[in-house]
Amino acid sequence: MTLKNSTDRYYLLFLFIAFLILIIGLGSYGLAETSEARYAEISREMLLNGDYLNPELLGIFHFHKPPITYYITTLGYQIFGVNEFGARFFLQVAIIIQLLLIYRLAYLLYKDKRIAFIAGLVYFSFPIVLISSRNLTTDAFLTTFILGAIYCWQVYDHKNKTVFLYFFYTLVGVALLTKGPVALLFVLAYIITRKLIYGDGAKITNHHVIGFVLCALIGASWYIAVIMEHPKIWDYFINKQLAGRMTGNAFKERSKPFWYYFPILLGLLLPWCLSLISNFKKYIKSFFAKQKETKVLIYSSAILFFLFSAFSTKLILYILPIFWMVAIIIAVGLPKISNTSKNIVNLTYASLLTMLFVGLVFSWIFKTNMENVSIKTLIVALISLIIFGLVYHFIENEKFYKPPVLAATFGGAIILISTSFMSHNSPVTNSTKDMVKFIDNVSNERNKTILVYDYLLSSIPFYTNDTLITLKYSHHTTQRETQFENNDTYKQNLWDMHKETEINKLSKISKKHSTYLLVRNKRDLDKKFSFLKENFDSEKHYQKWTLYYHK
Repeated sequence: MTLKNSTDRYYLLFLFIAFLILIIGLGSYGLAETSEARYAEISREMLLNGDYLNPELLGIFHFHKPPITYYITTLGYQIFGVNEFGARFFLQVAIIIQLLLIYRLAYLLYKDKRIAFIAGLVYFSFPIVLISSRNLTTDAFLTTFILGAIYCWQVYDHKNKTVFLYFFYTLVGVALLTKGPVALLFVLAYIITRKLIYGDGAKITNHHVIGFVLCALIGASWYIAVIMEHPKIWDYFINKQLAGRMTGNAFKERSKPFWYYFPILLGLLLPWCLSLISNFKKYIKSFFAKQKETKVLIYSSAILFFLFSAFSTKLILYILPIFWMVAIIIAVGLPKISNTSKNIVNLTYASLLTMLFVGLVFSWIFKTNMENVSIKTLIVALISLIIFGLVYHFIENEKFYKPPVLAATFGGAIILISTSFMSHNSPVTNSTKDMVKFIDNVSNERNKTILVYDYLLSSIPFYTNDTLITLKYSHHTTQRETQFENNDTYKQNLWDMHKETEINKLSKISKKHSTYLLVRNKRDLDKKFSFLKENFDSEKHYQKWTLYYHK
């Protein structure tokens, strides 16, 4: 058996184990508000309505994102049913495809199976990657399409296989249908940087022209179709969704300072950052001597990092498509660092996992109010710690592959422990699952009405057929985009609390036995709605919500 085939087989085994870890308990915890619940509910409504052109959220058109994530999620529903597992399943598939592409891409760039293997192990250990697998958003899918596009471009560049050029343009078009024009930044930053470092000129052929047209047709297809049906939406796409996200004017709640990503990056790369500090002079000295492939990765990731730092609107997962490059950079440098640096990484992972286990045991013993640690979670954590300890013991410290193996083991342990923990702690994800279950069990009455005060809870219809009414007052989540609605039907489930007629309706309906009211603890009822508390005779307190109801 050749080394190449042996490495391939071991990596396939790693992918199989990683996939099992990712899907274990995947549907055991409720949808997280607000992002995951929003994507899951839009996909559910799309499946039920059969309208794959106009995404809807709680019966109102929702054109914030292109539809690929919704399409993929509806496919999960069709296969596994409308449940949490179905909503999240293809996220796990996306992570596995990313791991496969990183392996293939790293080998294509460096012709070294060791680097390729290590890059995959390191990537699986990154917290940002693990977060993307647990929370349904566009980011994991976008990263997969970007990685696929760059891989196809590299194959074409290395082997001049025209079919891969068409695959490249196709995947870029699909990426545009996943998160819009922002997808181009990740692809262009890498390709342009590579062209500049290698001094390659732009060679435009007929295949490039045809491919560009194909990419444009795919990427613009949904936008064109929607604009034809809603002509006024063009201004909305350009000014609010594109320019507004870059400047922060449209989504001020996501506006963050320039330095926002810097401490986050240090936290996400904690063990590896420590090894860099211990070899800082060596890294600086050897930086300019690095081969061109590594320089491309370093410059591309740095450019993208500073570019997204400059944008006003920021969320952690926005920079996820940078981390495949970081993983390969670490894999390239790992065999060259000192044994001391390797031990720093190893001991950091061991310390973090040990502290996590001790923290869980402490919470279980003292029954803290913030967490509900189950025996199952403790067992999962203990088994994970034992497996990690065995790997730590049996791989010699001098082996260059010990840190990435421990890193991947740590990543798998975090996935299993966090999944078990979240299944018993709905407040951690702000899930409505337990609250809706309680409402369903209070009485056997049909046609219940659930009122939510000044906050958009997207997941409630996911768990019940009861009527949901959002009481819009001042919170930004309740300010829906209603300018594209064809009629006023949406007002049946979105009440404007600035209108006296709606307040009168609220006063009457709150007295009915089949009515329930949810109020966030962080934002109590305004004084003008204090009568609501008097209209209900019972209440139940959750960590983030208070439920008012009738016995």
